[in-house]
Amino acid sequence: MHNLAADVAGMDPAQAGQVLIGWAGQLERKAEAYRDLHHQMSQLSVTEASADGMVRVSVDVRGVPTELTLTDCARGADPARLSAELMTCLRRAQHTLAAQVQDLVAASVLGSEDAAAAQIVASYRDHFGDPAAHPSARHARRTEPGGWAAGDDDPAIEVQP
Repeated sequence: MHNLAADVAGMDPAQAGQVLIGWAGQLERKAEAYRDLHHQMSQLSVTEASADGMVRVSVDVRGVPTELTLTDCARGADPARLSAELMTCLRRAQHTLAAQVQDLVAASVLGSEDAAAAQIVASYRDHFGDPAAHPSARHARRTEPGGWAAGDDDPAIEVQP
């Protein structure tokens, strides 16, 4: 019902009332689906680690680092290598986040034809790259946020002995 006014203009009042009730029900279901999607997305946190375990990076739903962990393996490491590992883990975590958002939107009742849902996926793809181009991102582990308050833009940096 893209043009509701035109759809109900020629109907008798009782029939138009039923159409409007159905339309209102569809809007309510869509609003509930978006509330559910928002809640699920707000819980997203992704952690990626380097193959050697030297570096671990976690990001929140915005792709902002919430934890940077350097293990004992990082002591004495070449700073350029360490920096590269941090950036690689960060990018992988952000690609994984984009894939998880895409999966959440696809699993929602909104469907792929919903323009706003498609815009959410496009926004993550624009910021973090196309998840399809990084198939390993779909297999990363998902973690829940731990100790990070919404609105706090300062990432936690932890060095483990």
